[in-house]
Amino acid sequence: MRLQPYDRGLLAVQRGAFEEAREQLELAGPDDRALLVLGQLAASGNGEPADPVRARRLYERAAELGNAEAAHNLGVLYATGRGVAQDQTAALRWYQRSAELGSVPALRMVGLMYGTGQGVPVDQDEAERHWRMAAAAGEAQALHDLGTLFAYHKVDLPEAASWYLKAAQAGIEMAERELALLAPKLHGPASVDRRARTMLGVIRAFHLADPAGGVQLLAVSADDGDATAQRTLGYLVQHGIGTTQDDIRATALYRAAAEAGDALAAFNLGVLSGGSDEAVHWLRQAAEAGVTEAYPPLGDQLSARDLDEEALRWYVRGAESGDKGSMFAAACWYRDGFGGPVDLVQALRWYLAMLNVGSGDGVHAAHAIVPGMTVDEIHEAGRLSGRLLEADIFVQRHAS
Repeated sequence: MRLQPYDRGLLAVQRGAFEEAREQLELAGPDDRALLVLGQLAASGNGEPADPVRARRLYERAAELGNAEAAHNLGVLYATGRGVAQDQTAALRWYQRSAELGSVPALRMVGLMYGTGQGVPVDQDEAERHWRMAAAAGEAQALHDLGTLFAYHKVDLPEAASWYLKAAQAGIEMAERELALLAPKLHGPASVDRRARTMLGVIRAFHLADPAGGVQLLAVSADDGDATAQRTLGYLVQHGIGTTQDDIRATALYRAAAEAGDALAAFNLGVLSGGSDEAVHWLRQAAEAGVTEAYPPLGDQLSARDLDEEALRWYVRGAESGDKGSMFAAACWYRDGFGGPVDLVQALRWYLAMLNVGSGDGVHAAHAIVPGMTVDEIHEAGRLSGRLLEADIFVQRHAS
């Protein structure tokens, strides 16, 4: 498939040739992607004065064609009054349309609008529903939103702690402050409520520099059958944090939690089980439950057992989740025909995709396979990886 006007326009944008980009994107006609980029160029003023009114019109055309990002951008314009009279009700309507079209950030924004009463009466249940959907789809800020909802509005402190802990793990710095504020409030409930005790134990062990205090609390909850406490205590015991290092005890704690359905415990148990068949069992359980960290080691274990087709599937899942090691493995396997037929488009795709996570380790290998590919195949790999510019550079070098 040869480069279409949209692709040529996108390449021009990436090169900074904005006038050429506009010409090519306009040639694309009723293409929602081209209209979106034209709207972004008009909004940002790249190569010409910013024109939010024109941006709004272009976004509307793209959104009518089903573009989720364009609908989200319209929500932003109406919420801020840029290029249009400020209208929170219209902003909410566009965010809702964007969410319907599959935008995860828009799900969070709809939750915020309901949670703060912008364009609609305050409805904490609707806010929670949208934030939960956004969090399940990987929106880290929604984790913090849920923590705040339960800490200050619905007042369920263990639930608030659970969400703040997830937000902190996802790198949301404000969650650390909230956990420090929440810990004293959990002391009373922790004496009678197992979940509150577990949450306080986790906070003390990992966020208040008191692992020994965390171990004491977690041990009580673990003995009471709390899977989260068992898994967390297992980690502390395995690594000798706040307590004596003991792999046998850690294994028993992980196993109890994993058998109760805790996917992270299954992952930890799989890693701790080394190269045994049991490791495959637990890693597969974790991977099938969506623990992305389990994908690469499961692929390795399956590869060692010559189960190449399944191994490749998990390497691809790991690559799709952003793991650079999985990207490299998937690329090499597609290049060499392990786990399936040789597929140089997919090989180049994943070598190039490594650039998306800041790794250039696949570039040398990519150079080696490009001479055996057609121009269209190289460009297709660029499209799939989101690195069309780099793919086009390969094309130019190949042509010369």
